[in-house]
Amino acid sequence: MQSCAWRNRHAPEEALQQIVSANGFTSESDYDSDDLPKGPIAEGGGEADTPRHCEGCGQFLANPLTTDGLIWVEDAVRDYLTTRKAATAITDTVSEWADFYKDELDSRRIVLDALERAAARS
Repeated sequence: MQSCAWRNRHAPEEALQQIVSANGFTSESDYDSDDLPKGPIAEGGGEADTPRHCEGCGQFLANPLTTDGLIWVEDAVRDYLTTRKAATAITDTVSEWADFYKDELDSRRIVLDALERAAARS
């Protein structure tokens, strides 16, 4: 399970430590993240084939991507640009990914491919 830095955003460090101690735990490995918040997780949990989000609050974890992951994000951005049928939440999510991974994405190719797809549909 991936989770964000809940302790930094959802509960003060001292309060969380008191809750953890009161339940008899001495470290995060002693309990499940479904019971108490954990984190932060370095680099969003590490390299993955897709962008990761906190299962608790939905926050983007800014994880590094594999080559396949970068291709996946490029496809998601291209599909969004081509269809424009996405809900606001998806628009915000795709925009956040595009902004975070912008130095690793081939934005020119994404836009040209989207324009070609749109022209082919016309």
